[in-house]
This record gives sequence, C-alpha cells and structure tokens, in this order.
Amino acid sequence: MKRLMVLLTCLVTVNSALCEKVYAEAYVHDGFFLRLAPGFGWNTTSSDSGGNSLKMTGASGIFNFAIGGAVAQDLILHLDVTGVNTPDPKVTSNGNQLSSNVTSASTSLAGIGVTYYFPTNIYATGSLGIAESKYESNGIEYKTDKGLGANVMVGKEWWVSDDWGLGIAGLFLYTNCPAKSVAGARPDVKSTTIGVLFSATYN
Repeated sequence: MKRLMVLLTCLVTVNSALCEKVYAEAYVHDGFFLRLAPGFGWNTTSSDSGGNSLKMTGASGIFNFAIGGAVAQDLILHLDVTGVNTPDPKVTSNGNQLSSNVTSASTSLAGIGVTYYFPTNIYATGSLGIAESKYESNGIEYKTDKGLGANVMVGKEWWVSDDWGLGIAGLFLYTNCPAKSVAGARPDVKSTTIGVLFSATYN
C-alpha cells in the first residue's frame, strides 16, 4: 500500500521534495523485525592441551536467524541465533593430518544482537551470547560445555516490497567453549568462522 501511495503521489504532484519525503517514509526500518540468512563459509575449530593441538577445518554451511523489533528508526534489538556445520572436516594434530572418523563439526551461538541500518540500507550487526561446539565421530556426538561467543555481520539490502528486503552480508563468528573435563584438564575449544550470507528481511 505504501508503495502504491508513493507512485500515486509522484504521478499527481510536481513537488519533488514531497515525492522524496513520501518515498522515504515508505521504506523505513521500524516495528517488527525478522531476518533469515543462509550462507556458506570456512570454519576452524581448535583446542590445545598439554602442548598438543587438535584442529578441524573445512567448508561450512551457515544459517543466521534474527527476530526482534526497532527501538528507534533504523536501530533494531533482536534475538540472534547462528549455526555453523562443517561436514567431513580435515583433522590435524600438531600440524599433521590424521585419518579421522569425524563426520561433522558444528558450532552454535544464541544471544542478543543489535542491528543498525545506514541511509544507503547498508547495515551492521553485532551480537554476544551463549555458545556450544560439538562433533560427531563413529555415530557418537561429543559436546563442549557452554561457553561464550560473538557474531559480527556487515551487509547491504535492497527493498523488494514495502516491508521485505533481500541482501548479502559478510559474517565473522567466534566462540570459545570449555571442553568436557578429562583427567582434570578442560582445554578451551575455539571456533572461528568467516562466511557470506544471503538475507531475506521483514521489517
């Protein structure tokens, strides 16, 4: 409806300033916010214990989900959830590749995020939350304890209707989770992901 009003206003008026004002009001970031953003990237998960390092790396599938609302125009406060899955990662120990039965490695982060939209519809998102890493080997799933993580996204969206925008974004995700205690040792499991996401946003 707002888009139709923009067109009608521009057709019947010669006042370009009024036309620009109505156009600007039709495409604003306010109210309810929902973002769905699948993508792909590269993940590195590693831990060090007693001078020995273990690392898993590989191409990953990524999904980001955000839901919340505007606290001011162009400023969004939201729940932010990101999941990363790396199938058949390459496993190395102290730099040497191992023959491994690890079929997947994954990391997830759930927290509170803030997104700000600039006038050009470029946006920046930052979130902090609770994280967990896990991997599967021989059909058995191994999980870390809960840790902390941060997610940063920078992207650009284009309006395709009054409320929907499609876009592309770069992502950087970092998590640090304590491993399950083994013989009193609890090495940190650190996961770093960089990726590209394709977003569909309702706002």
